[in-house]
Order: sequence, then C-alpha cells, then structure tokens
Amino acid sequence: MRTRNNPTISVALKAAALALLAANAAVACAETPAPESVLLANGHAIEWVRPRLLEVDAARHRTTVLSVPAALRRALADASSVAFPSDRSKRIDGNDYVLVVVNRSSSSRPTGYCGAGEEGALYVLELRGTRAVPRFSLPVQSCLDTVSLETDGGTQSPYRAIAWRDAPAGIDIRWEYLAHGGATHRVYRFVNGTFAEAEVPE
Repeated sequence: MRTRNNPTISVALKAAALALLAANAAVACAETPAPESVLLANGHAIEWVRPRLLEVDAARHRTTVLSVPAALRRALADASSVAFPSDRSKRIDGNDYVLVVVNRSSSSRPTGYCGAGEEGALYVLELRGTRAVPRFSLPVQSCLDTVSLETDGGTQSPYRAIAWRDAPAGIDIRWEYLAHGGATHRVYRFVNGTFAEAEVPE
C-alpha cells in the first residue's frame, strides 16, 4: 500500500527548516556585532541618541551633546542609523579620533528599488572638548551604487571591515564589492591633520 505525504506536515517541516536557518544566520551575525559606543582616553564614551552624538561621563552621570558642523548635524538628523566601527578612539598627536558611519535611506519609496537599502558615509571625527571636527569622510556602502563592506561570509557586522591601523596611524577598509571593482582593500594614513589614501602594505 502506498502512503501519501501529508501536505500539512511537509509545510510545517519546511517552515521549521527555514526558521532554523534564519536562527543560525542571526547567531552567526551576532558573533561580531558593531560596537554601540566608543570609549575615549578619558574614560568617557561617545554614543548616538537620535539625532545627536553624546559624550557620556558614566562616573558623574553626565551627558554632553557634541557640537558638530551644520552639514554633519543635518546628516545625523536625517540618518536611518548610525554605527561605530571601533569601540575605542584612536589617540593621534594628543587628540581623540572617532570612527562613525552615518547611514541614510537609499530611497524615499519603501517598495521601490533599494527601498530598504542604505547609503553609508564614514566620518573620522577629531574631538576637541565638546566639539567634534570632521577630518575625513568617505562613502563606504551604497545600495544604489552596489557598494558593500566585507562581512567575512556574513559572520560579522559590515562595520567591522573598517578598522584603525598603527605605526603609522591610519584606517583600513575592506569592501566585499566596490562598484566596478569587486573585492577591494584600501588604507588611509594620517597625514597633516587628515587621512589620505596610501599604498596597501604587502
């Protein structure tokens, strides 16, 4: 006698398998998430609380709004999300430098092309008291232009593809795909108060 497959059980098994795959993917991505704040040399931390960047002094239970230029203030106000590639600032010539990626929605139409995508720009901010001065900026991800940061096969946050370099000080950025270029690795070194592209070390 032939037995018939129960369609209800089959659908339930497929749903369970998909749920398991999704859970495994979520766990894999959660292994190396992007930091939620940046620790400064003085023990304070930088956090994003929409729509501002705050310096948090946990010991004194005090927060201070960082003063930023008008263009960056507008970008933060319009941001769909903000991410910190590194959980620590970089001390260069006695000043703290912080890496911040500001994302905005790729499209004003949620159901249109790239409706759920983001356009991300990296800012390197030099902290001077309560002022954050942009010393370098660079588009690092884009749904519209097909630019994506490296995710190590989907096991880490893409923002981990942006990292500080030592001796000499600089920034390492790895893209999974850079428009018309495929996988790309670039280095930006600190030169005369800003960051300039340099040859990638062998």
